[in-house]
Amino acid sequence: MRSHLLVFLSIAPSVASADGDSRPATSDDELRRYVAEAEEAGETIEVDGAAPVDTPSSGVRVVTARELELTPHKNTDDLLRVVPGLYMSQHGSEGKGQQFFLRGFDAVHGSDLAIRVAGIPINEMSNVHGQGYADIGFVIPEVVAGLTSRKGPFDLEQGWFGTAGSIDLELGVSRRGPSVSYELGSTNRHRIAIVEAPEKGPDAEFIAADVMHDDGFGVNRGTERGSVMAQTELRAGRLRIRPLVSAYWARFGEPGVIAIDDIRDGFFDRMGAPAGTLGGRSRRMLAGVGANYKHGDDEVLTSAYLGWRGLSLDENFTGFLESEEFGDARSQEHRAVTTGARVAWRHRLSPSLRLLTGVELQNDELHQLEDRISTTGAVWRNERALDATVSSAGLWTGLEAKRGAFTATGGARIDAMMVDANDRLDPMRSGDGMVGTVSPRLAVAWRNERFTMSAAAGRGQRPPEARAFTSRVSRENMDTKVYDGGEAEITSADSVELGGEARGSKFSAGVTGFATRVDRESIFDHVSGVNALQDGSRRFGVEVAVQAMPLPWLALRGDLTAVDARFNVSGNPVPGAPRLLGSIEARIDHKPWSAGIAGRFLGARPLTHGAMAAASSVVDAVGNWTHGRWELSMQIDNLLGTDWNEGEFHFASRWDPAAPRTEIPRVHISPGRPFGVRAGATVRF
Repeated sequence: MRSHLLVFLSIAPSVASADGDSRPATSDDELRRYVAEAEEAGETIEVDGAAPVDTPSSGVRVVTARELELTPHKNTDDLLRVVPGLYMSQHGSEGKGQQFFLRGFDAVHGSDLAIRVAGIPINEMSNVHGQGYADIGFVIPEVVAGLTSRKGPFDLEQGWFGTAGSIDLELGVSRRGPSVSYELGSTNRHRIAIVEAPEKGPDAEFIAADVMHDDGFGVNRGTERGSVMAQTELRAGRLRIRPLVSAYWARFGEPGVIAIDDIRDGFFDRMGAPAGTLGGRSRRMLAGVGANYKHGDDEVLTSAYLGWRGLSLDENFTGFLESEEFGDARSQEHRAVTTGARVAWRHRLSPSLRLLTGVELQNDELHQLEDRISTTGAVWRNERALDATVSSAGLWTGLEAKRGAFTATGGARIDAMMVDANDRLDPMRSGDGMVGTVSPRLAVAWRNERFTMSAAAGRGQRPPEARAFTSRVSRENMDTKVYDGGEAEITSADSVELGGEARGSKFSAGVTGFATRVDRESIFDHVSGVNALQDGSRRFGVEVAVQAMPLPWLALRGDLTAVDARFNVSGNPVPGAPRLLGSIEARIDHKPWSAGIAGRFLGARPLTHGAMAAASSVVDAVGNWTHGRWELSMQIDNLLGTDWNEGEFHFASRWDPAAPRTEIPRVHISPGRPFGVRAGATVRF
């Protein structure tokens, strides 16, 4: 007789037995004995959610698929909002990559937040729209089996872009069998999702597809997209192999951002589109395979992947500030072929000591264009035509020690990249080079059934853009080493944290203090469309998180993060870095009913040129009713109907070409979602 035993992974794992009771796994030895007894009895143990966490950092959270189901979301991007202290902004429409804020970092589109899907890195090297651009719109929400978030650069396996933290998404479907879903929204949203998960197959096996059309909540905020994903799992003894293929396309509007002055003067409506009918297209094809092998004291995890990426984007942030004849719109094209592989080896040296080592390789072939275009779409100035080969390698080695209530991991990474950049506009400006860095990391924790105390220190790194290896023309009479991307050097972020957590039977609370020193800041300038290099900065912050489960069917969670981020030399605040972030969640899971409500708060934050962005907050909700083969759902955006700004920026603009030209910056906003409703139905066969 086959019994399925679920191991729910969290910071303190528990083992659920066949008769339904659960008990904490107080040590690896106890868990191994339990597994051995189950195997002798002919039982099968399945793991639900993400892989076990090795780094004993207080900034780690594992989220199950069921928690994600009860999180209000329109797409997979929204699922990341379950990460405490992470705020996301969409200053465009749904097809464009999100802007991330975490631990006092304005990570823009992913420059300081590393994201992996099924072990495959998603951050894009030297994307024309921003270093580390991470777009997970291709992931179908129904096949996300869980995620693991790690704040800070304390895990040995965190590579490029993990300066503020990293997120790993696992793919799988726990509800087996075919299903069809249809969603209808108040913004003329139509979405169809089809999932085939064979009844007798493992959770990792599925074929899924979705197609969506949405007019959006304002002018030129419409989106159309389609995605197909397929994954299976093959087992041969102790070897498990998971092949994955995916294809994705999206078309979306790019309305631009609106100056508050223009809204007040009636020049634009709050939901208007200063940029007119500009927009973009996003495409991706991805194939990968992951393998896991366990035998005796050894565990080997490997992955390899091949992907093609295309991004086309026309945008205008400043109107007619530079050219009153043609306008300031820019057109960006990015094509890339990425190949990579990764091997992690974990070898137990003794009952309390394990060796952690591995290597990862990646190669990117990039082709990108950037032009200034007129209001009719004609090119009036070429700004970039770059081909580049970016090859990178990472090597890590360290130890994991566990004895009683004490756990520690420590070691170091070596990361290096080699770039060959060919400037097609002027071959004489082409260049190449190589950079590298060493990142030491250490994390320790003491844990018993009621309390946990932890400390960690580590270095994260952000790689330079490929164009930093070329000789560039100075802009605004400024040195290109300061302006237009900076020097070809790796940006390092040294971080420390100290945390503690107290747990009861129905309640837990934790607090973590952290500090980060960044050797140099890179601030995106919307007027020039390039990154301005600044001096180093430091961040001091504290996070508070509470969780409660007062009833078996009710779960509550809340968190608050306060950060002070300032430049080392001037002491001025770092633009874009949020000073205060908070979120609250409530989940009800009482069959046939389930529901979730989530509120997010972003405090006032400094902008460039001394301005401040206003605080904003929003509350979303989701409800489900399940009966037999049917499931009905309703999701509500902005439940309280508040006027809030998803993004704010400070720069000069001129949308009336007849108006006098001025360099005085103004505050611009990207409006947040208004009240909206989406209703859905799913039938399972």
